[in-house]
Formats: sequence, structure tokens, C-alpha cells
Amino acid sequence: MPESQSAELAGPTSTGVDPRLSALLCYTAWWVSGLIFLIIEQRNRTVRFHAAQSLVLFGGLSAMIAILSVFSIGMLVVSSSAFQAARLFVYFVWMAAVGIWLWLMYRTFRGETWRVPFVGDLAAKIAAR
Repeated sequence: MPESQSAELAGPTSTGVDPRLSALLCYTAWWVSGLIFLIIEQRNRTVRFHAAQSLVLFGGLSAMIAILSVFSIGMLVVSSSAFQAARLFVYFVWMAAVGIWLWLMYRTFRGETWRVPFVGDLAAKIAAR
């Protein structure tokens, strides 16, 4: 669900980096950059939201991709076609994750805040802490 640009995006950050750039950087290395910015950013709530959203979304997607990859290797016991089907599914999840990542970076670059359904609400709660 899209939100308009927040007034807090123009506010100061703990890092001294431009808030819009900080929000964008939260997504650059998936959950790793989200974790880093969630730890170091203490002032700007919008940057903290983007950091928390990156951490929750891409942390969850990374875990899902890892679990599905292990599962696909387990499919070798069943058959090679089951393995190939499972790997194809992992590939589609990976491509969807990359698409979401690019979309979030694009929207953030434009100075917009886009809440990913389900994840955005949890990220807002984490950012408020």
C-alpha cells in the first residue's frame, strides 16, 4: 500500500547522510543493509521503517530461498525431474524477490514510502522501537 512522502524523510539522520539516500541504502544489500541501518539510525523514523522493512522482507525471503534450496536437493532422492521442478520453483521465488527489491529501490529513490503488504505493518512496529 503506497504512502505519500513523509515529512520525516526531510528530517535529520543519525548518520548525517541524506535521509532519502539512507532509505535507499537500506535496501542495497537486502537484509544486511537493513540490519545495519536499523542499528545505526536512531532519529529518522522513515529511514528506520525502510531498514526494518528490508530486514523483515529480505531476511524472510533469504530464509525461504535457503530452505527451498535444501528441499530441492532432497528431491534428488525422489527423482531428477522432481529436483528440477523444485529448483525451478526456487528460481521463480528468487526472481520475484529481485523484482520486489528493484521496485522498492525505485520507489524509495523517488522519495516515496511503499509498505509491502503484511511486512509493512510489522516493519512499522519494529521501526517505532
